[in-house]
Amino acid sequence: MLRSRLAALSLAFGLLASPAAAAPPGFAFLEVPAGARAAALGGAYVTLADGVDGAFWNPAGLAGVRGTQLTGSHTEFVQSLKHDQFAVAGQLLGGGLAGSVRAMYSQPIEERDDLGNLTGSFGAHDLEFQLGYGWQFAPGTRFGFAAQAVRERIDTEAATTWSTALGATWQPQSRKSLRLGASAEHLGPAAHYSVGGVRGGAVPLPASLQAGGAWSTALGRGLDLTAALETRTTVGRQAVAGVGMELTSNVGAVLRAGFREGDDLTNFSAGVGYRVGTFTVDYAFVPAKLDLGDTHRFSFAAQF
Repeated sequence: MLRSRLAALSLAFGLLASPAAAAPPGFAFLEVPAGARAAALGGAYVTLADGVDGAFWNPAGLAGVRGTQLTGSHTEFVQSLKHDQFAVAGQLLGGGLAGSVRAMYSQPIEERDDLGNLTGSFGAHDLEFQLGYGWQFAPGTRFGFAAQAVRERIDTEAATTWSTALGATWQPQSRKSLRLGASAEHLGPAAHYSVGGVRGGAVPLPASLQAGGAWSTALGRGLDLTAALETRTTVGRQAVAGVGMELTSNVGAVLRAGFREGDDLTNFSAGVGYRVGTFTVDYAFVPAKLDLGDTHRFSFAAQF
């Protein structure tokens, strides 16, 4: 019975990640772009993540934490799946320290026997708890690292493991409009379910490397343009390239668009944002190529 539950839930979770190549990893919720701004930019965000956003994208970005910062987001997907993230960050020892949690969970899922008869329901959730730190090594050069505890539960069975992340960004002092960045995420051992006292097969983490660059320029009349180009390679999945563009005004309004290549689920996204003082709210619209329903993503950020 657990095997059928795993298959049903893995199918739904897997639809949210990049297309599989061979022996795809588990824990697909870790591959969902965190935050509406990042989603609107097509996931091209490893280079741009700054401050508390670095908790989910590139721990080197935590070097940009000022004061106390908060961020959170909520997304609802097909099959009543919900995806949430929350992080808080503050300054420590010349750098930025952040604690974060991300979760994917579902409403009760119908449980049926081999003949298709309804026998009840069961629940499921995925969780990640993380602690990360980033610091400025030299002018324009930042490094960061993070450690995570990851857990997946389906009905009464659970699998737990740990992972690490490393990141860096570089902004040439002679050309501060340019920034390069890279982050390696979800590096750790595979998890295993235990069914009837028997250890099951490996459920590997989606170990990945994402790298690219971003460029910014002032257009005049209070408008600034930022463009990012990045590529992401995940073990067991097809490589994905993302391009994001962001137009920011001096009144706090922002327009965004993103494009993805190599992702069978979506290839376009768009969004808006607005900043009032130290509070920011963002929205992203991500249409699906398959008949899975479009998603609307919301996030907020605040600094104190």
